Amino acid sequence: MMIAGRLLAFLLLNLLFLPIGWGQQGKPVKTTITKVDGGFTIMRNGQPYFIRGAGGTSNMEQLKAYGGNSIRTWSPYQADEILNKAQQLGLTVTLGLDVKTERHGFDYNDPVAVAEQKEYLRTVILKYKDHPALLAWGIGNELNLHYSNPKVWDAVNGIAKMIHELDPNHLVTTMLAGINQKEIDYIKSKCPALDLLAVQVYGGLASVPEQLQKTGWNKPYIVTEWGPTGHWEGLQTPWGASIEETSHEKAAVYKSRYEASIGQDKNCLGSYVFLWGQKQERTPTWYGLFTEAGEENEVVDVMHYLWSGKWPDNRAPQLDSFLLDNRQAKDFIYLESGKTYPVKVFVQDPDGDKLRIRWELLQESTDLKEGGDREERPQALAGFIKNSADDKGTLTAPSKEGAYRLFVYASDGNNNVATANIPFYVRSTLNKTSGRAYHFSPVPIWSDEFNYSGLPDKSKWSYDIGSLYDGWGNNELQYYMEASRSNSLVQDGVLKITAKKENRGGKSYTSARLTSKNKGDFTYGRFEARAKLPRGRGTWPAIWLLPTNWKYGDWPNSGEIDILEHVGYDQDVVHISTHTQAYNHGINTQKTSKKKVSGVSDRFHNYRIDWTPAYIKGFVDEQEIFHVDNENKSFKEWPFDQNFHWLINLAVGGNWGGKEGIDDTIFPATFEIDYVRVYNLLE
Repeated sequence: MMIAGRLLAFLLLNLLFLPIGWGQQGKPVKTTITKVDGGFTIMRNGQPYFIRGAGGTSNMEQLKAYGGNSIRTWSPYQADEILNKAQQLGLTVTLGLDVKTERHGFDYNDPVAVAEQKEYLRTVILKYKDHPALLAWGIGNELNLHYSNPKVWDAVNGIAKMIHELDPNHLVTTMLAGINQKEIDYIKSKCPALDLLAVQVYGGLASVPEQLQKTGWNKPYIVTEWGPTGHWEGLQTPWGASIEETSHEKAAVYKSRYEASIGQDKNCLGSYVFLWGQKQERTPTWYGLFTEAGEENEVVDVMHYLWSGKWPDNRAPQLDSFLLDNRQAKDFIYLESGKTYPVKVFVQDPDGDKLRIRWELLQESTDLKEGGDREERPQALAGFIKNSADDKGTLTAPSKEGAYRLFVYASDGNNNVATANIPFYVRSTLNKTSGRAYHFSPVPIWSDEFNYSGLPDKSKWSYDIGSLYDGWGNNELQYYMEASRSNSLVQDGVLKITAKKENRGGKSYTSARLTSKNKGDFTYGRFEARAKLPRGRGTWPAIWLLPTNWKYGDWPNSGEIDILEHVGYDQDVVHISTHTQAYNHGINTQKTSKKKVSGVSDRFHNYRIDWTPAYIKGFVDEQEIFHVDNENKSFKEWPFDQNFHWLINLAVGGNWGGKEGIDDTIFPATFEIDYVRVYNLLE
């Protein structure tokens, strides 16, 4: 009751900030969905209506002038002002309802809290349901992001039913992060009161029609967020900085992805481009189509064309490339503190306008959130950049070691701008290996996508069998089976390694351990796996690498690289480690890192290491959590200059996995692997 009471107080406080006394102009405009020409269309006031919209409430005059017709909000905050202004401009509004998320601590198992939230939303619906600018209601935003409780969809349906009872004139939807089968199935079975689906997709926008068809969704939908390649989707530097597209690259992908999906799918009723404004999210320029000063980048030109069929009279500058030390962002740039490096931008204006170039240096943002949560903008660092000409200058690397990002803005004097940035890393001292810019092949040189059925591919995998070396050196309690469909099976596009409670070889459990030895052996590279982990005390899944020829002798002399380990008694905490003669868990000196990752047993996550001659770095869902450098001493510290191979296994018990006992009620327990991939280290 304490939690519910605090929630009620919070919701009542929110109501204080809902403006009162607004004068509605006119009557509600009836909005429905009609099946037509093998697809669907919105009928608004009896006329077909296709959403040409944007997320955000600033620059509404420009949106109208450029051919847009709708805006989308994330909450009812300042809804009076927004709806009235939209009505004056002839725009509509999909009004967001700020439904609480599990990732922010809301408990959908708490019926009192759920009921209080619904009652708060009832007041919002009654307040705005008759406004003539209202088009649709959006229940929450990305409620499926990092969630585990499907009761959220019962709450969504309850809210949708209530809306229809109170407001028969407008559409109701909920906004999903991405497209996957589980959520689509939940929406179909648990949310019949929704009128349509809303999805939010970035790099994968072009494939949305195909993805929805594969999930069995053949009903109407809208795309309520779409934009550049997301910071989680593209290339990352070895220190974990995402590489952002230039404004010119963004313009190209916005146009091509829109035309391939939203512009042609008859089930799509329109979209809201993101973001019609500006915000800090990883960088100040990543998602906003405007700068903080209100300048418009080239994507605004693209939206003008997509909405109106014509380009603006004066177009934004087009930035071709941006170089630091004669290198691009994808070259993974390391600089030495205090040294000076050249910078140059290649940019042109299609109208021949004279361009003004400005530079900005920021430390890499550390206030990293998810789901669009508010992030603080890093402060600009002054005095490090000097212009030598309009399009070039010099950068003096800061003395403080760490991650930075250099921005360039090219303005045409007509409120248009081109933008780009380069992340770089400053080292206070550079040796001949640590300062190198390492990168990897864009496609795997070896992989198993598990897109077949039956036993694992014998051309890639063999088996460790039995229970050697006193439970594989760790007092593990399982017997590893060879080519047993009940323990290692490829099915439904994933490898399933299952541990069972059954006697074999003097052990009380069976499981499987796959190895690519002599079938997939590599020195250096990017090693990546996507996996969903078993749940339960006593499980110990792992994805790791061992030396193929044991160049420096038995363990730990020749090394070990652990890409992923998890023990069931410490749910959702994942580990990445390396072991050598000098640094290993036997003497408690191992190099290791861990991270709490919500839902590792509920959905797939990505686990990866980048192994180079200079370092090994480990990542979970593209975020770096582990780093060990080559100290350039001896094999005792760095035996990682020889072939290693994959191992994938699910152990039971053992010195670590069984530290708090084994819960026999969890068996059978299954470890699922979607793929494993190796990318070559490029010289």
